[in-house]
Formats: sequence, structure tokens, C-alpha cells
Amino acid sequence: MPRPDFLLPLSREHHTALVLARAARKAINTNDRVTCLEVLAKIEVYWHSIMAAHFDKEEQLIRRAESMLNPEDVMRVYSEHSELRMLVHDSCMLELSVRLCKFADLMAAHVRYEERVLFPQLQRCLNGILQ
Repeated sequence: MPRPDFLLPLSREHHTALVLARAARKAINTNDRVTCLEVLAKIEVYWHSIMAAHFDKEEQLIRRAESMLNPEDVMRVYSEHSELRMLVHDSCMLELSVRLCKFADLMAAHVRYEERVLFPQLQRCLNGILQ
């Protein structure tokens, strides 16, 4: 199903998030701390330049349609956003490779869930309102 204008930029940003998740997995497989730190730095830059605002936009859309959305889907998205925020921030106390692995796995699963489950719901609920 083609994305409406209000979801299209978010879908495009998902692609870059998946690329970063793949880069994190590759860095872990190199077993090289410098490579892992470089990928983490890229993730942090992307977070501050794109993903923080991306999460805010998604959460605004969810709030607009929340009464029409599956509550379990809403809770899952909020929970995953919270965990991803924690994994990106410097205060995360996990060992580097564990942190990257958790980020990669969760980001990939999260993006796919939003694209396959949440976005179709948002599209049905908000298409006439936001177009």
C-alpha cells in the first residue's frame, strides 16, 4: 500500500535506520572496538539529527489516532521507542558490543513492525484528516 504524504518521510527515514542496524551487526562481527565505536558515533549523529524528531512525529501521530488504534500496538511502539532512546544515549551502561547488538536487533524489528502494523493503522485512521 503506497504511503500517504504524512507517512512517506517517516518510511524513508526507516530505510536509513535499517542501514544503521545492519552496520551495527557488521561492526560487531569484526570484533574491532574502533569499528564498533565508529558505528556507534554514526548512530548517535543520526539519532540527534533525525531519529529523535522522527520518534516525536510518530508519537504525535499516535496521539492523534490513539482511540482508533490497537492499544497493544501503541504500548509496544512507546516501549520500543523508550528502549531505543536508552540504547543510543551515552548514559547506557551496557558493554559496547551488547549495546550495538541490542540496538541492531530492536531497531530492525521495530522498523518492520511500524511499517507492517502501525503505519497501516495510522493510514486508515488519519488518511482523510491529514491529506
